[in-house]
Amino acid sequence: MQTAQRPAGASAEPHITPRNVDFELNAGRAKNWLAGSPEKTLFSNALSILFPPGERFFIASVLANRDKITNADLKAQVKAFCQQEAYHTREHVAYNKALNTFVDSGKLERELTEYLDWTKKTLPANGPLLATCALEHFTAIMAHEFLNDDAYMAGADADYKRLWTWHAMEECEHKAVAYDVFRATVSGRSREFRRGLVMVLTTITFLKFIGKHCMALMRAQGMSKSPASWAKLLWYVWGSPGIMRRIIPAYLQYYKPSFHPNDLDDSEALERTRALVATW
Repeated sequence: MQTAQRPAGASAEPHITPRNVDFELNAGRAKNWLAGSPEKTLFSNALSILFPPGERFFIASVLANRDKITNADLKAQVKAFCQQEAYHTREHVAYNKALNTFVDSGKLERELTEYLDWTKKTLPANGPLLATCALEHFTAIMAHEFLNDDAYMAGADADYKRLWTWHAMEECEHKAVAYDVFRATVSGRSREFRRGLVMVLTTITFLKFIGKHCMALMRAQGMSKSPASWAKLLWYVWGSPGIMRRIIPAYLQYYKPSFHPNDLDDSEALERTRALVATW
């Protein structure tokens, strides 16, 4: 029995809206803005360090294939995708400067940038685009969890919570763009195998760098030798609410030949969150 394939073209999500929003983050709260807990706060801070290099990589990878796109709607979505990612980059650069009060976030960003630059030179054709599809899936399924469970940001400082809410909403809006560019521009019998293989390699890289950033933050805050602090961090990430544990089923869907990012329905969460953001 053959699985029906979606036609290559524009994403089903029509509302990819770049929002030029500035957030005034309290640098004095950077260590413990989430429920006053350094351990809970640390995971989000580690993610933030990933974003400026990562989102620049996403933009470049998608734009490298722009001239191959013939679908006008998809071209418009690529433009909106790049605008959203550029705003995200700017806000996380500012966020990471707040982290510089206690950790050299710039050094960590540079190390990731150097690694991504190396991958651009060493990956085969379409490799950066496939890596972008994989990483966009990670951000989308984490954003889906975030928008659908208030437990992740319970007790958070209001400005930090607004930034993460805005970012998660827009990640859900544009989650299919890179994937649709892949479907529209990459052909061949091996493309699905390559997509899955790059996801495996990308998963290893993602876990490596998020772990590295968590370790750097733990050391900078004098918690790296504290079993209690490690237990609190791991429980928040893998136990309760446990975002990394809870995204596993959605993560595994990526390996299905019939996979599409819009198979995970964000419509209710997006409607609710857009209404909230409109009140800011």
